[in-house]
Amino acid sequence: MDNLPKNVQEEILLRLDPKSFVMMRCTNKSMEHLTKDPSFKSLYWSRTASSLLHTSVHGCNMACFHPVGEVLPFHSEGPSESRFFILGYCSGLILIYVHECFCVANPLTKKCRFLDFCYLETKKSIGFAVDQIDKTTQRFKIVCITDVAGPNRGETMYGFHINAGNSWKTSKTRITCLSSDLRRDLKPVYFQGVLYWLRSDGSIIAFNPETEKVRLIPTKFDQQVGAELLLGAGDNYLTLISATEELVYLYALENISTDPKWILTRRIKNEPVHEIMPSCWCVEGFDGRHVLVRANDKIEDVIYGYDVRANTWEEMGVVPEWCDAGRDIYQFKPSWSSIIGLQNQNHGSRYSFYNMFKSQREVSVEGIMELIHGHFRI
Repeated sequence: MDNLPKNVQEEILLRLDPKSFVMMRCTNKSMEHLTKDPSFKSLYWSRTASSLLHTSVHGCNMACFHPVGEVLPFHSEGPSESRFFILGYCSGLILIYVHECFCVANPLTKKCRFLDFCYLETKKSIGFAVDQIDKTTQRFKIVCITDVAGPNRGETMYGFHINAGNSWKTSKTRITCLSSDLRRDLKPVYFQGVLYWLRSDGSIIAFNPETEKVRLIPTKFDQQVGAELLLGAGDNYLTLISATEELVYLYALENISTDPKWILTRRIKNEPVHEIMPSCWCVEGFDGRHVLVRANDKIEDVIYGYDVRANTWEEMGVVPEWCDAGRDIYQFKPSWSSIIGLQNQNHGSRYSFYNMFKSQREVSVEGIMELIHGHFRI
């Protein structure tokens, strides 16, 4: 293998499963150097299926993690009186809300930052954005959308509050439009530099955290009775998923800047639901490669993934019996990038993990990072 050109070596390594990837590292120093390069590791994991990270939608002191290829979860437990939420995931970072405080953390580098609490109308009002500045550096922003009655009857005015790691600021940007509730049951989606919130009438509020420009995208779709909805992002398009017991439909939003329309791109047989006939089920996620469906067959709660490349369903994870029914599930891929604003656990603030007495929120965040970090040391 050492006699092959570097680009050929990399292409071979990119095709390996995680366990084989680790074994190749042990063959010689050349392989060890290549496989430990942060840029190459990021490329490797970007081509690998996502791991799953989840916790209760109602908040709890436990988080579950399914590494790639592991159906049974590992879990982390914080102090019994410490209740945390995972509010968002983007580009290898997770956004945690614990003890009235936000925390942005990178489990791979074990760096984090606690941010003063300011706005939290509902969990789904929070948008989380991570941008690549250059090959090795990223930055994050947290955006909270607020809505109040507009100047005229039947109108709603939206505003935005932004935190980029130092403090909260209120954006001067406002938008007023005909009233329609934000879909509080759906997480906002960050895609190509813009945060998207779906509204009940099918329209979308789109906000750019960098330019602070906002617009209403007046889209509509024919929602089938009883269909499960999910807003996500594919490789090139904002994606809407509508699922019934029979079929899962994937729609791409085309001509988003001029004449936005939802175009049906794929129709999938909903095998986990149609064939098993579970007592309850829901659509949980879409990362551009896998559509996640969670189904309870009265014996166990199983997360199934449809691979859009392989055109197959597979079992991605089994939810422990002690978990509650409501789960916030995130499709996690690691990042070794340097993140502006994050700090080492033992440096930089009164929140240091190495203070003599750790607070409950510090212990909770440390546990989540350790849970994930241990499975990506390769």
